[in-house]
Amino acid sequence: MKSFLIAFIIFLIWAFFGLWLYSWLQTDNEPTAVLTENTSINKDTLTSTAIDSINKMEKNLYKIDSISTVENTPMVVKNDQGDILFLFEDGIISHKNSTEIIVPESTIDFKYKINTYLIEHPNKEIQITSIYSPDENMETPNIGVQRGNKLKQILITTGIASEKIVVKPVIKDINFNESEEFNDGFSFSFKPWDKDRIEEMETNIPESVTVYPKFSETGIIVNNNLRNLLEEIKTAFTNNPKMTIAVIGHTDNVGNANDNYSMGLQYARQVRYYLISKGGFEKSLIKAISKGETEPIDTNNSKRGRIANRRIEIVYNYNG
Repeated sequence: MKSFLIAFIIFLIWAFFGLWLYSWLQTDNEPTAVLTENTSINKDTLTSTAIDSINKMEKNLYKIDSISTVENTPMVVKNDQGDILFLFEDGIISHKNSTEIIVPESTIDFKYKINTYLIEHPNKEIQITSIYSPDENMETPNIGVQRGNKLKQILITTGIASEKIVVKPVIKDINFNESEEFNDGFSFSFKPWDKDRIEEMETNIPESVTVYPKFSETGIIVNNNLRNLLEEIKTAFTNNPKMTIAVIGHTDNVGNANDNYSMGLQYARQVRYYLISKGGFEKSLIKAISKGETEPIDTNNSKRGRIANRRIEIVYNYNG
């Protein structure tokens, strides 16, 4: 019996020693486990020096996160395959309800790069996409055309022939800053030179206008972009009653080509119906067609690009 008690006591001593050793080892390893696996650190258990270090670390993390979430949309110049050739971080500045534009010093090289490219590729022309908002003043020609023409004049003074410069106005919502400025209103793309284009139009109306209605699964939802377009078309018909219009539906490449063609035609027909019903135009003067996914203006590999490709294009045809 005495031997049993001695053996039991020895067992208890070793057991307590083992538990103490296990607890000591776990405590020693705990800081590493917290830093790598747990994002919430209990600062009450740390020294003041450790707290200062963690505060600095968290401050830097928040700073990095805030920078990464800021959307920066530089001005781009693309080739006719949609690849970016040149990129300008600061863009060109325009103001709400104003046709004036400001070219920052960091962007001024855009005109020389475009000119050099056209010299090296004489079978190309440059298209200026000029965005304007439906909330801006209604003018004839529209503010998008007027701003685009200011850029066109800059390119002409650089040595580019006028007939190789095309201005494409786009009606699109714009988020102006507190100073009512916007630096994401222009982009450029090189296209095959259309030598048959009419160089000078008798009216102050562009050859085409791109518009972004609100698209839904059930069809077009009328927004200010379409309302603005309607007013511009009324002016266009007043200036040239013999004019006809093609409403062209464009899509991205999600899905198959046949479905996208049908979707583009559906959207074009809905816009045509809206223009005729609200504008009182003769049905024979406006036709709806679809290009489906065949003529993207941006990459389909990003959400932003696909949104840009889902659009309605209005092409003016002048007769007489």
